[in-house]
Amino acid sequence: MAGSASGGTSTGGGAGTAGASGSSGTEGKACGAGDANLPAEPKIPLSCKTLQASRHVAIGGVPSESNPDTSAIQAALDSCATGQAVKLASNGASEAFLTGPITVPSGVSLWVDTGATLYGTRDPSVYGGASALITVKGAGSGIYGEGVIDGQGGEPMIGSTTSFWDQNGNGGSSPALIQVNGATNFTLYGVTLHNAPKFHVKLNAKGFIVWGITIKTPSKAQNSVGTPLTVSSAHNTDGVDPGEAASDGFIVCNKISDGDDHIAIKGSSATGVTNLTIAHNHFEAGHGMSIGSEFTGGVSHIKVYDLSIDGSLGGYANGIRIKSDSSRGGLVNDVTYSDVCVRNLQTPILLTPSYSTATGTDIPQYTNITIQNFHASNGPANQAVTLDGYDASHLNSVTLDNVVVDGLTAANATGSFTHVTLGPGNVNFTPKGSGLTVTNAITGTSTPNPCTGKWVTF
Repeated sequence: MAGSASGGTSTGGGAGTAGASGSSGTEGKACGAGDANLPAEPKIPLSCKTLQASRHVAIGGVPSESNPDTSAIQAALDSCATGQAVKLASNGASEAFLTGPITVPSGVSLWVDTGATLYGTRDPSVYGGASALITVKGAGSGIYGEGVIDGQGGEPMIGSTTSFWDQNGNGGSSPALIQVNGATNFTLYGVTLHNAPKFHVKLNAKGFIVWGITIKTPSKAQNSVGTPLTVSSAHNTDGVDPGEAASDGFIVCNKISDGDDHIAIKGSSATGVTNLTIAHNHFEAGHGMSIGSEFTGGVSHIKVYDLSIDGSLGGYANGIRIKSDSSRGGLVNDVTYSDVCVRNLQTPILLTPSYSTATGTDIPQYTNITIQNFHASNGPANQAVTLDGYDASHLNSVTLDNVVVDGLTAANATGSFTHVTLGPGNVNFTPKGSGLTVTNAITGTSTPNPCTGKWVTF
C-alpha cells in the first residue's frame, strides 16, 4: 500500500504488492498508481479506540470459544465517532480475537491491524439468524488493515465432526464472512481473508472500493483435527460478489484464491449491477472471473482489465465466464475484458445460457461483450472456448480482438446463436456451431499478450 494511514500508522507493502501489472503502464509503481480510471488509494481512518488481543492461537490450532470478544468489539464500534475506526491490535504473544456476528455501523470502520487475527466462531448456534459474521450497513463504513479475518469454515463446528464447508456441500447454507447490505461508499482495504464459512464478501452497495485485499482459502493444508483441506472441499467460498443492487464500484489490486468464483457479479434486484471497474487483480485457484448465475435485473457497463488467472493450483479454474439459465437470466450488456492472461485452464472462455437445467421465462442474453489482448497458455489437450447463446430470438454479440488460446483445437472452439466479430487484432481460432455467424475484421498481424509480470504466488 502506498502512503500512510491518516491515523499515522504506516501501511506500506500490502496493496503495492497485490497486483503488479503486466502491460498496464504501472510497472515499478504501487499497484494502481498512474491509472486514471481509478480513485485515490484508500487510507485507514483515525482510530477511536484500540482493543488489545488477549488470546493466542498455536499454529494449526483454533481459538478457544470461551469468553468471546463479540460484546467488546460491538460496544466499541457502537460508540465510535463517525469517520473513525475501532482498531484490533496484537499484544505481545497474544494476537487473536474471537467473535460471533457483529455489525459495523454507518460511518464507522473496523481496523484489523498487522499481526492481529479476528476469528469467527465455530459455533453455529451463536450465529442464530445472522447471515454473516460481519454485517456492514449505512454510509461511509469500511474494513481496513493488514491483519487477518478467518471464518474457520474448514474446521469442525462446535458439537459436530463436520465443517461449515461440509454443510454447504451437503445442500445446507452457512453464513458469509462479510456482507454489505444497502450501503453507500463502502471501503474494504488491505485485509487478508481466510476460510469464510461460505462467501467471503457479498456486496450490495452503491459506491464501493475493494482494494489490496488477499483471499486465500483454504489457508492451510489440514484443519486442527488433521482433515485435509483443498480448494475443492471449500464449497461455495466465492471471493468477492457484487450483487443485488451493486453499482459504481472498484475492485482493484487484489489477490484471490478460493473454492468457488473468484469474482461473481450478480444482479437479481430490479436495478441490477452497473458501472464496475475490476482492475490489476491476480487469481489462483477458483471458478473464474464470472457474471451470474442470477441477474434478472441485468448487468451492464463492466470493465475488467489487467487480470491474471493461474489455474496451476487446480480448483476447477475457469477464465472469463458468463453463466445463467432461463430461470434466473436477463441482459448482460457492455462488458469489456482487456489485458487478460490465463494459464492451465480447461475453459479459458465460457459463455453459457445453460448453467443448469432449470427453466423459466428469464432468458439470458449477452450483448456487446468484448475480449481483447487475451492470451491463454499451457491449457490441457481438451481445453475449450464456448460462446453459446440461448436461441435465435436472443442472439449474443461478442468481439474477439487479439485473442490467442495456445493449443486450442478447431473442434473445441464452438458457439451458438451468437454474432462473433474477429479483429482487428489476430484471433487464432474461428468458432463454429448452430446459429453462429462470424465476421472476420482482422487487419494485418498482432502480437499475443506477452503476459509480462502477470504471474504471482501468494
